[in-house]
Amino acid sequence: MTMVTRRTFLKTGAAGLIGSAMLRPVATIASSREAPHGLRAEPGLKKFRDDQAQATRVMSYNQSIPGPVLRIPQGRESVIQFHNALDEPSSVHWHGIRIDNAMDGVPGLTQAAVLPGETFEYRFTPPDAGTYWYHSHKRSWAQLALGLAGVLIVAEDEPPLVDQDLVFAIDDWRLDEAMQMDTQSLGSLHDWSHAGRLGNVITVNGETEKRFGVASGERIRLRLVNIANARTMNLLFNEPEISVIAVDGQPVKPFKVDNGRIVLAPGQRMDLIIDMTSDPGHRSLIELVIGEYAYEIASFEFAATARRKQLPDSPIALSPNPINKTLLPDSFQHVPLLMEGGAMGGMRSATFEGREMDIRELVKNNKIWAINGIVGMPDKPLFSVKRGTAISLDVNNNNSWPHAMHIHGHHFIHDKSPGIWRDTTLFSRGEQGSMAFVADNPGKWLIHCHMVEHMAGGMVTWFEVT
Repeated sequence: MTMVTRRTFLKTGAAGLIGSAMLRPVATIASSREAPHGLRAEPGLKKFRDDQAQATRVMSYNQSIPGPVLRIPQGRESVIQFHNALDEPSSVHWHGIRIDNAMDGVPGLTQAAVLPGETFEYRFTPPDAGTYWYHSHKRSWAQLALGLAGVLIVAEDEPPLVDQDLVFAIDDWRLDEAMQMDTQSLGSLHDWSHAGRLGNVITVNGETEKRFGVASGERIRLRLVNIANARTMNLLFNEPEISVIAVDGQPVKPFKVDNGRIVLAPGQRMDLIIDMTSDPGHRSLIELVIGEYAYEIASFEFAATARRKQLPDSPIALSPNPINKTLLPDSFQHVPLLMEGGAMGGMRSATFEGREMDIRELVKNNKIWAINGIVGMPDKPLFSVKRGTAISLDVNNNNSWPHAMHIHGHHFIHDKSPGIWRDTTLFSRGEQGSMAFVADNPGKWLIHCHMVEHMAGGMVTWFEVT
């Protein structure tokens, strides 16, 4: 099957035009409704092409691909009843939320897996507004690949005034010639030891070549979320007036996007403000760059008439979240984090389940990655500290592949992007750097690569805050 091209799929219809000509606080309007309380994981069917003979068999939340956009209020408790209607255990991780440990959704660490037919009540009060997401954390290399992911929005009390607040959840799927999930390749050691599971079909909000209806003179907020298993999305926008206002849910001082290029590693998010300047009737492409080629994955469809003659001049900066007021100290407890393994990585041996194994024995156990010489979840934490301890994870990516490192329950600052709080950051092959944060959320928390096949292959550890 060919990689994403304009001819691969039938084009979808353009979205409807906007009604009101006035800027409005879109997120405030949406968040005034009662938050969704039901989330059901179940088998589903999805047509990626109108002319598919048979719909693709997937896993879904509420029969939606991706799952429903959940909008909940900042600083107030939300309750989400998760029901597992699959024939295998599952759980839900609320990615990026600084959440109570018992609600983090990690089987074997923060909760027992939710068995088929059972229900688990997730109850949490998000301290930070912003764009987040949720996904299965049980066999995530399979359940995420099959569709168990969705976007979570924690609404600000005072969002910027925009004409539209749009979600852009980008994913990739590996389908066979019959347009069915390539399930035989799930668990492939080749994928686990290389770049992870990369798909051959790209979707935005579950659609191929997604079209967003806009108008010249309009201001939109676009919430980018990379929900793919392993693909880093190198995006190219063909609109000139793009500003970044948040990274991984946390507000930043607005800055312009250079040359329309945005890179999102798996798990990362970015909120954009885009002032639509193209002429009425124009179609502006959003492309995925792979090597020397760019493939259309979505577009802005401009209405025949302009929204307004002049662009809005209202502020676009977001109000700070509580974490934005955190000042990191001058001194830290330094913790080394050496990442080894993978194809062409040169790792000869590592400790797995308490025993030193050479690389051949590790491969027999489907393990190929190590952190500090240990493969997979160790019995003892990487570190255990009292609440309020400042930590610097000193990372050495000593292998041949990039890794999107994610810390649960906390945000951190990568030394290469000072002042920006993240929960996931990309380390290129051979890169060294630090992830600095205050360990202020009590409990047991994961650190892992969000190329989820790398996590499954051993690149995962944990720490404890007492």
